[in-house]
Amino acid sequence: MTADRREMSIARLCRQEHTDFLFLARTPWCWLFEFSAVYESGSYANLCALAYQGVPAGPVITLFLHIDKTVEGRPWGSATLLDYPTAAQDTAIFSALSPAQRERHIRLMVRRYTRNARYCSVREVIEYLKTGEVR
Repeated sequence: MTADRREMSIARLCRQEHTDFLFLARTPWCWLFEFSAVYESGSYANLCALAYQGVPAGPVITLFLHIDKTVEGRPWGSATLLDYPTAAQDTAIFSALSPAQRERHIRLMVRRYTRNARYCSVREVIEYLKTGEVR
């Protein structure tokens, strides 16, 4: 990620226009999308989220980011590690639904990711970032 792009992503998080994001990374690219945009069929966020389904070359790092507050200009919240194939399959299924059904599903996913997050060690996070595999 270039320094300019990293700064833009951090600024986006700090503005708190949205509180929920999907972060995708696959060497050498990474993306930060507002979470509900990922479920809008045909949107850039949706196409990127689905782009690597069934593609064997390299892991896709997938994180759900929830911003609770900003302290001294920095976003604070939670990060939930996601399994890319499962997240992509969920996106494909629920993108086809009506806007009201998608909104309900998004609320349920946000609740699940923020309330039922699996605790893990920093070592597990580092290993995930290296391999893209949840163990």
